[in-house]
Amino acid sequence: MPENIEAWWERRQRSKERAVPYPVGSYREEWAMYPMLVRQYHPDLNRMITLTQIPPAADVYLTWQCDAGHLFVATPEEQRSRPGGRRRRSAWCPVCADLAAPRRIRPAEPPASASAPATGRPTAGGPRAATRSSTACSG
Repeated sequence: MPENIEAWWERRQRSKERAVPYPVGSYREEWAMYPMLVRQYHPDLNRMITLTQIPPAADVYLTWQCDAGHLFVATPEEQRSRPGGRRRRSAWCPVCADLAAPRRIRPAEPPASASAPATGRPTAGGPRAATRSSTACSG
């Protein structure tokens, strides 16, 4: 289960018994394949931990900022696995995704009383029509 950046970093510090468990640049080559994500990541939003200090497969929530300025939280795995068809300008964020594919608005259904006839008589498909057709076939 993903954890926030503070808890993740503190756990790494304890397990590695170092104040800086991953030196800056440790994962530079791995992140170089994702220039858009490098641009969206801001250390100042993530406890001043650089992206090159975080393994791309880390199970940690990070704060990202899209090109439009929207802030959102996602794990590195979620960011790397975003389907290309849902990206807007090669970026992904929940707000931009909603703006790129707005939900369709369906017209309101007419009230049930509006579809009933005003005469009070049964319609052609009503209960009497079924009775008539069943008696006509039995004879």
